[in-house]
Amino acid sequence: MSGKSVAQKVREREIGAQDKQALIVEGADDKTALTILLKHHCPTWEQRWVIAFAGNKRQVLEILDAEPTWLGLVDRDTWDQATIDQQAQALPNLLVLNRWCMENYLINPAELWQALPPRQQSVIADGEADFTQNILGKLPEYVRHGVLWQVITPLWSGLRARGFKEALAAESSVATAQDDSEIRRVLEDWDQLLEPRRIFTEFQQRLSEVQSLSQSEQLAQWVHGKTFWKHVVHPYMNNVFGQMPETKSKKMLFERLLLPDDLGMLIQRLRC
Repeated sequence: MSGKSVAQKVREREIGAQDKQALIVEGADDKTALTILLKHHCPTWEQRWVIAFAGNKRQVLEILDAEPTWLGLVDRDTWDQATIDQQAQALPNLLVLNRWCMENYLINPAELWQALPPRQQSVIADGEADFTQNILGKLPEYVRHGVLWQVITPLWSGLRARGFKEALAAESSVATAQDDSEIRRVLEDWDQLLEPRRIFTEFQQRLSEVQSLSQSEQLAQWVHGKTFWKHVVHPYMNNVFGQMPETKSKKMLFERLLLPDDLGMLIQRLRC
């Protein structure tokens, strides 16, 4: 489905005859999380806005380009600051999370501790210090994973920009398949992009830079929030507090989270 089709559905199903604008996010989970947060920290937002998801970041951008009075909020993912600035200049109605994704609001133990009910806090013998130590024990492993993710992911778009794989494997590549020199040229072009020593050096340099950051900065932008939540935070909380389905646990935490400072820009744009 194209971004234009999604926008049309939002107009028909979500807005209808109401005098409202739309806040577009990437996925259903993003819509659920933001709806909970806005209900508690921006209670009047539904008077002027509806919230809908586009399915992916590309479609959010397409919708915002076609609907300049709407707002869109996307994950930071692997975008660097230069990319964010470029996108924001092209689409003034675009907002980018200051964290990897929405789940990164559920992995910082300092923020989570404040969101826990007193009865759950009382379960942990040494309190917040013990809670924090158990969650951050795996942080170095997941920082390496996040940095590697950030270094490797752009290689795919780089390969696509160099014609992978259509330059050699497509209906249009029959003539190329007869030309050994052109085949070697294309393969060498791809090989230069995937040069292992350069990539590993970039990984080491980036990792060294990130390891010098504070743990809060690492948890915000250099740890994949969905992965850390799924494999570290949620299992630990289930082990300590008893089994709770992931969706219910997320809902409970989003309902009790204090408003993160870096979501202030969204509240301002919604004019709450």
